[in-house]
Amino acid sequence: MPTAAAYIRVSTEDQMEFSPDSQLRSIQAYALNHHIELLPAHIYLDEGISGRNTSKRPAFLQMIADAKRKPHPFDLILLWKFSRFARNRQDSIFYKSMLRRECGIDVISITEPLSPDPTSILIEALLEAMDEYYSVNLAQEVRRGMNEKFRRGGIVSIPPFGYTARDGQFIIVPEQACWVRRIFDSYLNGISIPSIAKELQTAGVRTIRENPFDGRGVRYILGNPVYTGQMRRHLEHHTASSSLSSDRFHVADHMTCVVGTHPPIISCEMFLQTQTLLMRTKKKS
Repeated sequence: MPTAAAYIRVSTEDQMEFSPDSQLRSIQAYALNHHIELLPAHIYLDEGISGRNTSKRPAFLQMIADAKRKPHPFDLILLWKFSRFARNRQDSIFYKSMLRRECGIDVISITEPLSPDPTSILIEALLEAMDEYYSVNLAQEVRRGMNEKFRRGGIVSIPPFGYTARDGQFIIVPEQACWVRRIFDSYLNGISIPSIAKELQTAGVRTIRENPFDGRGVRYILGNPVYTGQMRRHLEHHTASSSLSSDRFHVADHMTCVVGTHPPIISCEMFLQTQTLLMRTKKKS
């Protein structure tokens, strides 16, 4: 009786796939019907992980490492679909060829059976190409949707310090917003960025990731137009532009800004004054 491992992968972006339990049940039923021993110790699961990059799938890499052991611990790898194995043709061809040539292990899709004749090579290649196309096209559609949401002033990122997210909107956090205003006021009144960071540390103020503030964190706040009610994002094939920019400078290189739907914490005038001062300081350094 041949022995098999099961590889199961679910990703966050793919709505067409079965859950891990559903995939495993289908694989177990296939193994039983085809008189294959499915080894419980060799059920590999990558959950919430894209199939486009094998280097970021720990269970997959562990399965490959186990397959290379001598003697080989299993004869087959069972999948729900070939797309679970990889959505990148280069990775798929490399690992399938290596497994067959070096380990004598076949990769089988239980829902996409291939015949033993040579035409199966073409069919498998077509399935791999379709899987990669689906993955690339899905990524483009998601990016296009995010860009369109951004253009309409919607939020497409986690809330920065001073805001929280509620019902798809940035909402001001008063106890943080007062520190945002203090940071801008202090800088415009000649206090250095390291000194502002030191004051925040002494007061026990933390970033949104619960880390102590440093100069980099302070500088990020000083250069972020979100505090004027704007949103910014890098859009491919778009030059930097903003209603806050002047003939002398842009708010951020390679970034596009639009009017958001959230309330501002500081005025546009204060922000522009800050950018001018930041640029003067940068030229002197």
